[in-house]
Amino acid sequence: MSKFLWVFYLLLTFLITLPMGWWLLAKADFAYPVLYEPIGVAEHIERYAPKNNQNKPDFELTSKEDRLKLFHQVVVSIHHQGKGLAEISYQNKNRQTVPLFTSAEVIHLQDVANLLDKLKPLLIGLVILWLSASLILFLKKIRFPGPKQWLISTALIAAIVVIILALGPEKIFNQLHVWVFPGNHQWFFYYEESLMSTMMKAPDLFGFIAAIWGVLSIFLTFVLLFLMHQFSGNKRAK
Repeated sequence: MSKFLWVFYLLLTFLITLPMGWWLLAKADFAYPVLYEPIGVAEHIERYAPKNNQNKPDFELTSKEDRLKLFHQVVVSIHHQGKGLAEISYQNKNRQTVPLFTSAEVIHLQDVANLLDKLKPLLIGLVILWLSASLILFLKKIRFPGPKQWLISTALIAAIVVIILALGPEKIFNQLHVWVFPGNHQWFFYYEESLMSTMMKAPDLFGFIAAIWGVLSIFLTFVLLFLMHQFSGNKRAK
């Protein structure tokens, strides 16, 4: 396989593993239950929730289980056209129901849900392109690189991911928001005005999620390349 063709196929494979990794992470609530204690979410909530100035009291009194359920509801909602975002709520010390999000936060999360929906045709197109490229390679009997080559290739992708993360997760996080969300919609929220940012300990949580997503996608790329190499080898052997 020519170097140019291999690089193209490698990058295409990595691109289709990104939605695969996202889907797997979403099924695990983006590792929020696992990251909750290591990154100090509870301490963060205890510090900032009492300072909330949006008439949303007593969130610091909620339990870990309550917060995990609330986060799960957010994950489900953004993957279902934003349905139910405004209804997500918790109970204060008087057992009164308090909406978790302000209207600005609901709008922002709805923007996230809309973005995920808009990306679906692109992702489907990438998968079709990858399947077509794989079929062409098989039909033309183009030899897939061996283990050494795809180990080096996946290592290069890993290096690129590390370099991107080294530029600063917060800077990347902020710039992506500027690029993809409507300019007149608020996306940056101070902890004192947002239980969303407080509960998620943004952007720290998203930095860890991005790192896990990158590693998971690299692993899936490695697995796909390995399977394609094995399959192509078996086809030639026959």
